[in-house]
Amino acid sequence: MSDKKVIRAAKILMQMVNSRACTFNHGERLKESRAMKSLETIRPSSEEIRAYFRREEALRYREPDMAFSYTAVDGQKSVVAPLKRSRGQPLKRIRHHNILKSNRPPHFTIHCLIRDAAARLPGGVGTRADVCVLVRDSQFIVEDTSDSEINIVVKGALDRLHYQDDPCVKYDKERRLWTYLHRDRRGEDFEDDSTGTLK
Repeated sequence: MSDKKVIRAAKILMQMVNSRACTFNHGERLKESRAMKSLETIRPSSEEIRAYFRREEALRYREPDMAFSYTAVDGQKSVVAPLKRSRGQPLKRIRHHNILKSNRPPHFTIHCLIRDAAARLPGGVGTRADVCVLVRDSQFIVEDTSDSEINIVVKGALDRLHYQDDPCVKYDKERRLWTYLHRDRRGEDFEDDSTGTLK
C-alpha cells in the first residue's frame, strides 16, 4: 500500500470526523440489531482504511506498555489500555493460535485482537458481527481464516474481556450490542492494577 493511499485514508477519516452528515447514523445502523442475534451493521474496511489501521496497529505494538489511541471507523479517536507483561518479564515465546500469524509480536494475543477491533467500533457500539468485520483488518490474522472460526474466537474473547476487573467492553442483552468502555480514557486513567496482563 503506497503512502499516497494511506494519506488519502487519513483524509477520509478526518472528513468523517468533521462532517455533520457522518455516514454512521447510530440509530439507523443499530435499529435492526434487536431483531437478530448478531447482524453486521458496518461494511468491511476499504483498502486505504485497512492500510491506515495497520500502520496504527504496528505503532501500538512497538510500545505495548503505553496506552494508545486508534482511529475508529467513524474517524473518532479511541483509547486502548497499556499491556503489562506477566510478572514484569518480557515474553520470549509466541503462543500458537490457529487464526494468528506466527510472525506477530510476542505480546499480541487474541484478547489484543478483539480489544483493538472493539475499540474501532463506530460510536464505540456495535454487534458481535461488527467486531468480526473489524478483526479482519489486522495484519496479524491469518487471511484465509473462516468466518465461523472468527465468530467463535470473537464470542469467547468478548465474554472474557467483559468479565475482567476493569472491563473494556459491556454487553447490552436487550439491544444485543457491545459497547467499548475505554474509548474516551487517557493514558493516566489506567491504574497499574487494572490494565490487561500479557498472556
